[in-house]
Amino acid sequence: MTDKKIISILGAGAMGWAIAYLISVYQRGQVKLWDRDPELISWAKKTRQNPKNSNPEIIMPEDVLLLTDLEKALNASDLLVLTVPSFAVREMCQKLARFPLPPILMLSKGMEEGTSLLPFQIVEEVLGKRDILHLTGTGYGKEVHEKIPTREVLASEDERLLVEVKSLLETDWLTIETTTDLLGTQLAGALKNVIVIGIGLACSSKENPGLRTNLIKEGVREMIELGNALGAREETFFGPAGRGDLELSADPLSRNYRLGQALAEKGVAEVQKDLKEKGITVEGFHTAWAIHQLAKQYGTQLPMVEEVYQVIYEGKNPKTAANELIK
Repeated sequence: MTDKKIISILGAGAMGWAIAYLISVYQRGQVKLWDRDPELISWAKKTRQNPKNSNPEIIMPEDVLLLTDLEKALNASDLLVLTVPSFAVREMCQKLARFPLPPILMLSKGMEEGTSLLPFQIVEEVLGKRDILHLTGTGYGKEVHEKIPTREVLASEDERLLVEVKSLLETDWLTIETTTDLLGTQLAGALKNVIVIGIGLACSSKENPGLRTNLIKEGVREMIELGNALGAREETFFGPAGRGDLELSADPLSRNYRLGQALAEKGVAEVQKDLKEKGITVEGFHTAWAIHQLAKQYGTQLPMVEEVYQVIYEGKNPKTAANELIK
């Protein structure tokens, strides 16, 4: 990357919006923020706010370019930040295939439902081998605006890129650890989403302060078991990308946790209807099938993931599944 960094961020959702804000406010580079929704970009240009953002206090600086033209967004870029959800990674990569691309920083936490591929594996399948990084942590919103101390993990197989991108993102309140275990970092994020659904499902039926702790412990064990089978490093799952992210996400405010609660209260049919009507993306919902298939392929035992899978895809009674998780 050049000294004068041009950062292209694809996806003006909560994460993309907040990262664009952070880089611009700290004057780390020229930011170009792209989204396929012309109405969103039009509104954002007028107000410097995101109508779909749950944190309206994040006012985008005037020097951030808001675009719907993908070619203009990518022109002369030094770093591409891909913030689309995991199920949209393949489609986005197909659009990117005709452009020369810089290193790609990914934020998607999930797994492709039909192939059980992680986001970086989808990129490599569509675009070929290239420089890829992944950033994982607690999210961007209130933390960005209020400068709440936060610890995240940046992963890449290229140590030089790790140094450069860490310097671009790290602040006095945002601490970034680095690792070359890209596989383990993305796998932890995908598993976390499904495990948190299971925790929400189980905790919806029983008030027990120790239950959440026990379920997190089991969740980390399942991360390690599948990680070992795939060749990830065990220590990744004990760090911020694994246990740390799981502890923070096993909270009634998180989407996946609320999905687990909703499954227990309403059942899968009503939950699917609600998600479709509200246009809400919950990564763990689709990832459960992919991880189930991967676990079966490698012969690993993932009881929490299996209960979530059976509720969503096989019609198992949610209350029965919750009781299984509590045992």
